[in-house]
Amino acid sequence: MNLRYCPACGVFVRATDLQCPLCGKPTIEGGSVQEGEKLPEQPPIVSGREVSATGNSDPYGEMKNLSRGEKRFIVVELLSVFSGIAVVVTLLVDLFTSHRIGWSLYALFGIIAFWLMVNIPLLLYRHPWIVVAILVPSLPLLVFIFDVLDGKITWFLPFGFPITILTELSLVLTGLFIGIMKRKGLNVFAVLLLGATLFCVGLEGILSLNFQGRLLFSWSVVVALSCVPMAGILFYLHYRIMHQASLRKLFRL
Repeated sequence: MNLRYCPACGVFVRATDLQCPLCGKPTIEGGSVQEGEKLPEQPPIVSGREVSATGNSDPYGEMKNLSRGEKRFIVVELLSVFSGIAVVVTLLVDLFTSHRIGWSLYALFGIIAFWLMVNIPLLLYRHPWIVVAILVPSLPLLVFIFDVLDGKITWFLPFGFPITILTELSLVLTGLFIGIMKRKGLNVFAVLLLGATLFCVGLEGILSLNFQGRLLFSWSVVVALSCVPMAGILFYLHYRIMHQASLRKLFRL
């Protein structure tokens, strides 16, 4: 079998290929190979995009060698840069359109709340109780500032503060129970359902107390009657039937 050879790529191509299908450069006569004869071993083909400036064929090699702590710090740094850009752009747009700083303050404190909720756990992931100690008072304070921005305190005490505390309580309890689980699987989804149920029941209680002056439960009861039995089924499946299955095995992560 007659073959042609590409000097640039170092590979053999078909006899009809006058140009290399990989690089497009002209090929030369490469001799003949008998049927069944093994072709000579060719050097690996590396495209220019796969070679970094240092000559490493894997541009993500350095990223793969980073520790989890270093990767978390990179995420924090990127989120901080993006948050800073978002703050500057929002303030400039508000200044150019309104000639004063008005609605952008709401966006500003929203971005700060987002930064705290995402980055504090990443920075202090080894100290969960410090994370709780920082976020639990910080978020109600930000909600209070939201209410104060319009010049008076109206909805913070009846709605903002209790709903914020309810949200934090639901998240902390859910995270605590998931964190103490030695083997995670379907029981994680069960705990999430119970956490959502707690939040819905508490939310309707807060709303009914403020709007109707007493505790009344209607739609949250439907949520509870749906989620609690489902959580029980998931617990049963996890601890009795699928005790040996983890999340990675179940979903092939």
